[in-house]
Amino acid sequence: MSQGSNSSGLRRYNERVMLTYLRKFRTASKSDLARATNLTPQAVTRIVDDLEQAELVVREGRRLGGLGQPSTLYTLNAAGAYSVGIKIGRRDLELLLLDFTGRMLTNFKREFDQPDPDYILEQIGELLPQLCATLDRSAQKKLRGVGVAMPWFLGAWPNDLEMASDLSARWRDINLSEEIAKCTDLPIFFENDGAAAAIAELQLGVGRDISDFLYVNIGAFIGGGLVLHSNLEPGVHGNTAELASMPVPHSELFGTQPSKGGFDLLTQRASLLTLRRYLNDKGIPISHIGELPEHIDKARIFVQEWMDDCADALVYAFMSAISILDLKAIVIDANLPRFIIEELVAMVERRLTAMAAKDIFVPAIIPGQLGPEAIAVGGGILPFYSSFGADKTVLLKGSVPERRMI
Repeated sequence: MSQGSNSSGLRRYNERVMLTYLRKFRTASKSDLARATNLTPQAVTRIVDDLEQAELVVREGRRLGGLGQPSTLYTLNAAGAYSVGIKIGRRDLELLLLDFTGRMLTNFKREFDQPDPDYILEQIGELLPQLCATLDRSAQKKLRGVGVAMPWFLGAWPNDLEMASDLSARWRDINLSEEIAKCTDLPIFFENDGAAAAIAELQLGVGRDISDFLYVNIGAFIGGGLVLHSNLEPGVHGNTAELASMPVPHSELFGTQPSKGGFDLLTQRASLLTLRRYLNDKGIPISHIGELPEHIDKARIFVQEWMDDCADALVYAFMSAISILDLKAIVIDANLPRFIIEELVAMVERRLTAMAAKDIFVPAIIPGQLGPEAIAVGGGILPFYSSFGADKTVLLKGSVPERRMI
C-alpha cells in the first residue's frame, strides 16, 4: 500500500468503487458487486449497508431465478445528492441542476456573440440562486458543489475567436474562481471543457462499457479528454488531450495560408467555428451553429465538404494518437445534429481503417452519447466525480486533487 494510506482511506476508496460500479451497472446485487470488485461478500455488505444508511443507494426490487433466495437489487438514489453544472463557452453560457444519477432537473441557457466576463458573472450571480431554489430546503442540503467547465485559455485566441483585444486581455487578467465563489457557499470544481465532457461520457455514456478511450468534442474549437482505466488522465498541467493545437496537413478548402511550419492546427479544420465561417462564405447566414438545422437544406452540400475535410484532419490526428496510445475506442461528439455526428464517425472509421499500418490496433470509432449537453453535464458531474469517483488519491492523506477544487 502507498505511503500515507490508512484503513479509512481504503474504506473511502472501496465506497467510491462500489458507487462507480452501481453507476455503471445501474442496478446490481451485493453478489454482483462482490464479483465486480473482488471484495469479500462481507465487506460488500458492510459498505452497501452504510451507503444505504447515507441515502446514496436505495433498494430496487429483487431478482428471481436460480437457487436460493431472491437477490435484493440496489441502485443509486437519485435524491441522494445534487450538483450544479456551469458551462462557460465561447458563444454560450449554461447552468444546470443534476440529481445523483446524472439526470438533468432544470437548466438555463444564454447565448452571445462575445464572451464578456462581466456579463457571464452577472448571469451566474442571478441564475445560480434561482437554480438552487428549485430544490426544497432538505434537498438543498444535499448539494455537493458547483462544477465549472470552460476552456483553459479563453482569451488566448482573440483573432480566431473574432474577439476584441481588450476583451481577450480581461479574460487573461480575471480570477474567475474567486469571482464565482462570491456567488455561492458551495465548493467549486473547475475543469477544462473537453475534459469535463470526457468525464460525463465516462460516467453516463460509453464509459459504462469501455474503460480506455480518447474523447473528442467538436465545439467552437476542438477539445477532448483521455480516459485510462476508467479514470480521466489529467496530465502534469491538467491539459491532456488538448487537441486544438495538434498539427495536421494544410487544407486548401478554406482559402487560408499554412503557418510558418507549413501545417494547420487541428482546430482550423475540425471545429464549429471553422464550419460556421465556411458556411458564411458560401452564403449561409448563420451566426451560431445552433441555427444550422434551419438552413440544412441549402447548407447540406457545404456541410458535406467541411465533413470531408474535417474527417481527413481527424484521421491524421488519430493516427498520431494511436501510435502512442493503445486504446479501445475513440469517441467523437459535437454540438451538431445527431445524423451529422454519426455520418462523420462513419467517415473517420472507414478512412482510419484503410490508412492504418499493419502494426497498429485500430480502435473503435463511436459517437458520444451526450451530444450538445456533454460539456454542461460534465460540469455538473465534477462534484460527484471528485466526491464519489474511484480515484486512488483517496488512499492517501489529502485526497482531493487541489487543482479541481476551491
